[in-house]
Amino acid sequence: MKSIKVILLICFVGISTQTNAQFLKKLKERAQRAAQETINRKVEEKTAQKTGKVMDSILNGDKKLKKQKKKNKQISNDMHGEQNNDGNNNKVNSNKDFVSGTKVIYADTFKNDAIGDFPVTWNTNSSGEVVTFNNSNSRWLQLGLGTYTPDGITQVPENCTFEFDLTVTDNFDWYSDGITLNVIAVKDRRKDFMKWTRFSTGANGVRLQLKPKNFEYTGETAIQTYLDNEKIMSNTKNTAQFNLKDNNVVHIALWRQKTRLRVYLNDQKIWDIPRAFGNANYNSITFNTSGKEEEHFFVSNLRLAVASKDMRHALLETGKFVTNDILFDINKTIIKRSSFKVLDELGQTLADNPDVNIKIIGHTDSDGSAISNQLLSKKRAEAIKAYLSDNFPIAGKRMKVIGKGESEPITSNTTSRGKAKNRRVEFIKINR
Repeated sequence: MKSIKVILLICFVGISTQTNAQFLKKLKERAQRAAQETINRKVEEKTAQKTGKVMDSILNGDKKLKKQKKKNKQISNDMHGEQNNDGNNNKVNSNKDFVSGTKVIYADTFKNDAIGDFPVTWNTNSSGEVVTFNNSNSRWLQLGLGTYTPDGITQVPENCTFEFDLTVTDNFDWYSDGITLNVIAVKDRRKDFMKWTRFSTGANGVRLQLKPKNFEYTGETAIQTYLDNEKIMSNTKNTAQFNLKDNNVVHIALWRQKTRLRVYLNDQKIWDIPRAFGNANYNSITFNTSGKEEEHFFVSNLRLAVASKDMRHALLETGKFVTNDILFDINKTIIKRSSFKVLDELGQTLADNPDVNIKIIGHTDSDGSAISNQLLSKKRAEAIKAYLSDNFPIAGKRMKVIGKGESEPITSNTTSRGKAKNRRVEFIKINR
């Protein structure tokens, strides 16, 4: 009986041990399956997350691209608006000081030229033709590879503005040299303009280069000055104002004030060269292109105009501005309407610079008595002060009036031309 119990006990233990072993084995397998399922689920979740991000990127790509373009455009604005600097928002202000000349001495919109013809009022050593784009009525001169000059420009005055529109075909390559504008002095108009090519220059001139695409796939501009056959200066910079991606049409404006040259692309000042021009007789403007035959630049709406003297910079930088452009009725203090433009420019300059105080000094010619001329010149200076105070936020105490009459002529009063020069107004910056 005992032996049977022992045998049964052994069998039970064996069965129990086997059952436990099987149970543990199943438990282990279940744990492994659970772990694998957890891993699979995590993988699926990660995959789903990544897939979702990819899909979001695809679906929202246009939106992000537009947002980025808007951001880039904001950054490329002409130093206006807010910029982030080490976490601080600093507002950078810059005056858009370009003022077009008012007395037009040359203009060309190619309205009188037949489509497909080269304009008869231009000269070139290459070829070109007047074209239009799509359904627009605007006409453009398509330039080939060579040098071009408008015959109608025979003088580039000391104070003038030159403006035109420029565009380019989309197949422009950064291997090309772009387009070059040259403001030059020529002796023989028939041939001297052809000296200003890609590899050569004349004796005196200023060269502006524009490329809509460079190694960084943005626009590029360069400037060089030449005096007496010597290159005086040269510099290159990138610009977002003229490129194949966003801005393939650009308005270009050059403003000459004696030796100084300022260059604007779409109202953004790109170059400001104080001594770009020498003593030469600058009397011609040329365009030069080089590259591939299938690449073309187009110019339109050319305009050369005599400009007023550079009042803003003369007053702020040299401390003195003198003008003969403020006119009055004869022997009266009534300001002529033609004088409002120069007065408005002066008023805006003073409004933009509230720390600047000035003396307004009136001068006359020698007609009449010295006493009456002195009184008249002072009353005219007072009329100018009143105009500025009435039309701009300029306190009267910032302006002091003086009448010099005929006492300080700058030339002889024996001719009408000399008298006109002596009838002038001086604005001198003073400290108070």
